Amino acid sequence: MPDFLQWLLGLKQVPDWAAGGSWHVQLQSKPEGLWAIVCVALVGLAVVGIWYLYRTELSLVRPLMRVALVATRLLVLTCVAFMLLELVFVITKRESQPSNLLVLVDTSESMGLNDPYPDDEKLGDLATKLGYESSEPMRKEQRLAIARKGIEKLLPSLARERTISLYTFAQEPLASSREALPNWEAKGTATAIGTAMASALAEHRGQPVAGLLLVSDGQANAGEDSRKVAEQAAKQGVPIVCLAVGSEQGPSNARLAAIEADPVVFMGDPVEITVVVEGEGMQGRTGAVVLEKREQAGWMPVGREEVTFEEASGSKRVSFKLAPDSIGEIEFRAQLSETGPELTEADNTATHVMKVVRQQIRVLLVAGGASPEVQFLRNALLRDTGLEFACWLQTAGGGYEQVGTRPIRRLPSNRQELEQYDVLILFDPDMRLLGPAWSDLITHFVGTSGGGLVFVAGESHTRNLFDGTATDSGKGGESTVNHQWLRILPVVSDPGLYRSNAEVALSAREPWNLELTEDGAIDPIFQFAADPGHNREVLTSLPGMYWHFPVTRAKPGATVLARHGDPRMRNSFGRNVLFAMHRYGPGRTAFLGFDSTYRWRYLHEEYFDGFWARLIDRVGRSKALGGRYPFTLSSNRSVFHTGDQVTITARAAEGLEGSNAVLDLRGEIELAGQSPLALDMKPLAERPGEAQAEITLNEAGSYTVRVLPGNVAGESDPNVRPATVNLKVEAADNELDRPKLDRALLEDVAKASGGAAFSIFDYDKIPDAFKIGQVHRTLEYRDEMWDAPIMYGSLLVLLTCEWLLRKRSRMA
Repeated sequence: MPDFLQWLLGLKQVPDWAAGGSWHVQLQSKPEGLWAIVCVALVGLAVVGIWYLYRTELSLVRPLMRVALVATRLLVLTCVAFMLLELVFVITKRESQPSNLLVLVDTSESMGLNDPYPDDEKLGDLATKLGYESSEPMRKEQRLAIARKGIEKLLPSLARERTISLYTFAQEPLASSREALPNWEAKGTATAIGTAMASALAEHRGQPVAGLLLVSDGQANAGEDSRKVAEQAAKQGVPIVCLAVGSEQGPSNARLAAIEADPVVFMGDPVEITVVVEGEGMQGRTGAVVLEKREQAGWMPVGREEVTFEEASGSKRVSFKLAPDSIGEIEFRAQLSETGPELTEADNTATHVMKVVRQQIRVLLVAGGASPEVQFLRNALLRDTGLEFACWLQTAGGGYEQVGTRPIRRLPSNRQELEQYDVLILFDPDMRLLGPAWSDLITHFVGTSGGGLVFVAGESHTRNLFDGTATDSGKGGESTVNHQWLRILPVVSDPGLYRSNAEVALSAREPWNLELTEDGAIDPIFQFAADPGHNREVLTSLPGMYWHFPVTRAKPGATVLARHGDPRMRNSFGRNVLFAMHRYGPGRTAFLGFDSTYRWRYLHEEYFDGFWARLIDRVGRSKALGGRYPFTLSSNRSVFHTGDQVTITARAAEGLEGSNAVLDLRGEIELAGQSPLALDMKPLAERPGEAQAEITLNEAGSYTVRVLPGNVAGESDPNVRPATVNLKVEAADNELDRPKLDRALLEDVAKASGGAAFSIFDYDKIPDAFKIGQVHRTLEYRDEMWDAPIMYGSLLVLLTCEWLLRKRSRMA
């Protein structure tokens, strides 16, 4: 349009896009409805009125002049009317432009994981679509790399009639890339899906947006609520389409959870080393567990076992057996391999150090007198080459040389000296001669050091000891002997229970035999022959006994191996207990209520010797092997994150008696500087010999778990050492603690915005989910003309013409 014409029409600045457009004029204040009727009526009245006025005034004027004057006046009024109605000049033009499609890609750490994708057929089809040679390379590929390939395939379809705006997000603000796809790195420490979507939408506010494509595994753990942002997008008419990358099974990972083995073993003993392997998302896959031991030449293989993961998650136990042939320390290493792609391989190795010691138990016998049982027992222990034996006969004179493989000149006087032994045999001792300090020595020896205690009742001192009437005569007079150590024995003897001499003599007229309980019949202590039938013959043939010390009952949790064979020797708790054992802390105590096992030698010397050798080995093995409990403590992991559930497992290590040891356990878990929390150790019916406790830890730090047998768990006894295991709890890792695909969140986001969610297997359906391509719009330029030069000029010209016409007609 020429500049002069623009000036004439009063157009200020006509935009360049108006070229080729169409123009028209509009009345911006055009009356409507009733006002329009009124205005039409006024126009009619104005025409009639003007004609009538000029008719009266111009009666002498020719008709042609009258018409010209009326027309001029009407044109003046018309110009005024256009000015009042705000005449507007309008230029319009229709055009089409591409819409904006926002592509938002998650680059947080969880997108660096790989997934098992259990459906081989579907994975094979997807691999072909994305350009992989087969499905196996895809299982080794990170989620982000798979997503990148999918986006590359989609971009040509998505960019048709659209402008692509590509974004990545992590913890930092949005980073935009509108060029070729970069090689992204999954390193964001948080996933703020809601914040990233809100930022992308805000950047395109006021622009035509076809939709937003969100590529993520859905593990939102920071920023705005993504569901609320999706609702706001729906109000703006922006659908959100989600591409769910990953699998709901999560990344596959196998880890070597633990090596379970005794820390100390005897040389030559068969040893079982159990490797615990756990798998997550490993269903149907296999692996190999290799156990090695360190030698001078390096790591040498011990064994190799294949393991198959039958379930999506769970643990497998692989056992190796060997017999150490030399003393010293052996370092074992277990490795898990050939498992295929995993979340991490850093947890596929574990080590364990085992100490091998000579199989020789150190025994201290303290006897109150030189009874036949003591004499034969001393000789049997001297003959046993598997023992180091020392004896202290309390009734011996000052010049008497005590018997033993290592004779002693005095009794131990402190804990360190007593702990040189593994087993303490108290044979009807006179506790007055031992002194009051021995109560604490004995309790600490068993409860803390794990030593074995065998108490053999006798006719000289046992009655007064259990009745609490023994006294210690010293310089300061008589004081009651400390009997507190008796509580660690497996039996209870109420004061005053002992029979009179007449009753004892009456009951000892005829010999009687032991009556083995069910536990005693299967216990190796009473295995005198390998053949069960022959063993029964030996048991029935053992010579009878005459004397016994009656106790009230066995303590709860104790194992009763033998009772009195005479049905008359009973009380309200049943027949008198003659042989019982139980655990006190890591140690073991045994009570023998009779003193004539030497009579078994009349049948064969090996029956007497074998019984005592097996009994001493049973009670002393724990101390010789480091004071261990008959169970091992372990946790389901060594390192946890806050909010994880911790499972503490006590697993029996010694057959039947070990299984019984986990039936009644009490525990606690303590974070340094805080009060301990109780653990309820429950035996597992489906797995005999195991007990478990579960607890959720919500605070980071180093924890100590302590577990005690039920017979001492309720006592604040400093002489009892608990079984312990240490745990480490770290702050939760927002990205890797929940590695599974959160499809539910992505579906909620899509639904809230009116979009759709697709798995990676259906990625090629995404372009059809966006309905908007090119956007058609009408551009309009408007400029008011009521004050244009053409309007004022027309009005001036018309008024001048009317003045000239009136002068010509000689009108005033």
